[in-house]
Amino acid sequence: MGLDTNLPKLVEDHGPAKGVRCLIYRKDDNPTLAVYGSIRAGTAFEPASKLGIAELTARLLIRGTRKLGPVRLADRLESVGAAASFRNAPDNIIFQARTTSTWTKRVLRTLSDCLTKPAFSPRDVEKEKEELLTDIRLRDDDPARRGMRELHNLVYPLHHPYRRDRFGSPATVKKIHRNDVKEYFEETVSTAPVAVAFAGRLDKSEVLSWTETTFENREENTELASDESGASVERPENREIVMAHKTQSDIIIGAPAVSRTHPDYESLNLLNVILGELGFMGRLGQRIRDREGLAYSCTSFLNAGAKGGNWTAIAGVNPRNVARAGELMQEEIDRVCKEPIDPDELETAKQNQIGSALMELESTEGIARMSHNLAYFHLGLDYFSKRRQLYRKISETSLREMARKYLEPSKRSTVIVGPKPKPAISKS
Repeated sequence: MGLDTNLPKLVEDHGPAKGVRCLIYRKDDNPTLAVYGSIRAGTAFEPASKLGIAELTARLLIRGTRKLGPVRLADRLESVGAAASFRNAPDNIIFQARTTSTWTKRVLRTLSDCLTKPAFSPRDVEKEKEELLTDIRLRDDDPARRGMRELHNLVYPLHHPYRRDRFGSPATVKKIHRNDVKEYFEETVSTAPVAVAFAGRLDKSEVLSWTETTFENREENTELASDESGASVERPENREIVMAHKTQSDIIIGAPAVSRTHPDYESLNLLNVILGELGFMGRLGQRIRDREGLAYSCTSFLNAGAKGGNWTAIAGVNPRNVARAGELMQEEIDRVCKEPIDPDELETAKQNQIGSALMELESTEGIARMSHNLAYFHLGLDYFSKRRQLYRKISETSLREMARKYLEPSKRSTVIVGPKPKPAISKS
């Protein structure tokens, strides 16, 4: 057994304040400290009239505190080789930091100021709004991202929070003002549940005290999902988005899937590993890219959050190859619905996932992130031991059942983005 199965002995789980979880992994022979945490205040919690406010708030957290402007804040971290960052996600605002243990007090103090005393200066709010509006324009000019947004509209039910794009829209972002950001921070970010994990050389009492002081008491909401897992749209659809100025087309095929805590997650994840990851982009990459030479890339992935998820396959192709590449992608997905998975292929997928977890735990950053995720999703620190036992029960039949349940043709929607398809060049 490896580090993954020893986590219950190595990671301490504390609740220093109401609505706050703190994971601690102490490793004295590593001179670094990694911090990974989340505040349940991401895109899913935005007011519908202010889409993009979680993204804007997250960007502003590193833009200075009441005592430190952006330049001084950056210098305070960079001068000791440390780093801190904040990013918005569907469910959370994620914060991270890393430093050598010598500078723990300075870095934690700076991180705490960002999380509790952000400046939100009018000048920085307007500057970040302009940058966000620029990013929205770039997003809307990116075929793959345009296609993914459209696919989310097709696979998630109306009003589902995962239909939202974290950047919002030009119309909603332009209406956001400093007082809106301040209100969102004070009423949502500052009261939402928190999970934070530390890994490396540390003083246990110091990080517990920091966590309690920084976050104090929070809302105590243990229910992550109003489980929309596997929620299905009534009629899967096919859409085409024409972007005449582009030279590449993207084919995106997707279906509703499951939340991270759903009982079907592990089997569906193994199925996805086989379809889009093993070797070089799994079966899809081997067939469409390597064997047929029809795509620049072709892969698949499983997105699983707290409130549901989706499965997606995506290929970047020459516009002349859209029809044939799309046909072969559907064919490969159909094959896992109809034909048994080879036992060796399934075993390789299981070992791939076991090995990936062990690789993740090679660094303090990986340990902090993994510990946090296990706590956040209430999976338990003994999750990897339980998963190994579960893997023994997952058979080729189990995977075919998952394919029929989630990936059969009646579940799949397709979006094609790019220039108008051109006729294939005749080989005669």
